[in-house]
Amino acid sequence: AVVSTQSTGGQLKELKAATQNMSVEKLMGRLEEEHKSTVYLVQEKLPREIAAKRKACNGLQKVLLEPALSEDDVEEQIERSGELQADLNELHSQRMAKSDNADEKLVMFRKQALMISRKKESLAEELKEYMSEYNEAEAELSRKRQEMRSVGAETVMTGPELKKYIADIRQKSTVYKARRAEMADLRAEVGVLSRTVDILQNQYTDVKHLIAQTEKDKGIAGFTDAQDELEKISSQKGTVDQAKGQILEDMSDMSDKLNEMIAEKKASLAPVIKELRPLRAKCSELEQLHAQKKSEYDSLSARLGSNLHSLEQEVKELRETAQTEESRYHFLMHSKQLLELEQQKVEEELAVYKNPDPAARKQSLREQYNRKILEQDNLGKALRAKQKTVREQHVPNVAQMAMWRDLTTLLTCKTNTLSRLQQKEVETGGENILIL
Repeated sequence: AVVSTQSTGGQLKELKAATQNMSVEKLMGRLEEEHKSTVYLVQEKLPREIAAKRKACNGLQKVLLEPALSEDDVEEQIERSGELQADLNELHSQRMAKSDNADEKLVMFRKQALMISRKKESLAEELKEYMSEYNEAEAELSRKRQEMRSVGAETVMTGPELKKYIADIRQKSTVYKARRAEMADLRAEVGVLSRTVDILQNQYTDVKHLIAQTEKDKGIAGFTDAQDELEKISSQKGTVDQAKGQILEDMSDMSDKLNEMIAEKKASLAPVIKELRPLRAKCSELEQLHAQKKSEYDSLSARLGSNLHSLEQEVKELRETAQTEESRYHFLMHSKQLLELEQQKVEEELAVYKNPDPAARKQSLREQYNRKILEQDNLGKALRAKQKTVREQHVPNVAQMAMWRDLTTLLTCKTNTLSRLQQKEVETGGENILIL
């Protein structure tokens, strides 16, 4: 959250710095261009991409829901795909043939519209890529600024400061190369000297052993060590005395030099201080003027921002009102057309009804509806008469049906009896007897 706030603050400062030299017209034009590009992305490009993604998702879902295909199914699908492609090519050729015979201006306009649409899509893609690159650069810039703040660098170097910094780096690089060469020479010399020291140390050890053996032989062992110790103490005392004197002399010289430097600096800074006093007053005036102008700029910027927001809200409300009125206008126009059609039908019906010709009057809707009403009345009368007949014959018909069922039952019983008698006759070998 802190990094996001800092990056947003940096972007706000950059936008303020970029808009300081811009007029209100340029700022409004820039905002209109950004608004148009955003509207195109939101209303045209993104819905198409979402629809394409949904279509692809639905296709994948459909493929997942289908059972696994065998090799025969795959070959069948390939053959079907080839047939569909051939049909598609044929339809495309037919369409091209029809379009060749159509109006050339309409074809030209369609091609231009298609080219403009493709150009808009390509520009939208480029804008999307540029916006992603811009966002990445903004994130990288915020990260670099955070790193600079963490190491203590609060400001970013400008052009002249950067050139001066590069010149200092080059000068330091030259000095570094020279010092590195000197260090290499000194390392080589140190190697030679260390080798010489080793050789001399070995020779000194040999000589020391020889002197010690000689002293032992003469009966004065340790004389050389004592003499070396005394000489070392004497040399150390002389060195200390010399260092004390040198330090005192250096301190005296340093004090004299510091006094001379202070006097020189005072003498050289006196006119500069005199010149600096009016400059300080002028600087304070400029700071006050800067604060005043900055407050005026901030108030003007806030006022313009509030005016811009109110204008955007007003434009939005007017667009919504225009869309509502346009839809209401279309609705009223359609209602008007329907009413005109109904009025036309009524006028035609009146004209036909007022026509003295009976044949023409028969074609009127009133006559047609009257005929249909008469037909339905006749049909109702016939159905009521039929219903009356059915009701009158219902009881005899029911009795007739009961008698018929009884007869059917009697015949069934006789048939069963005859079958049993025939079976019995076959078993006994007698004559067939039919009894009704």
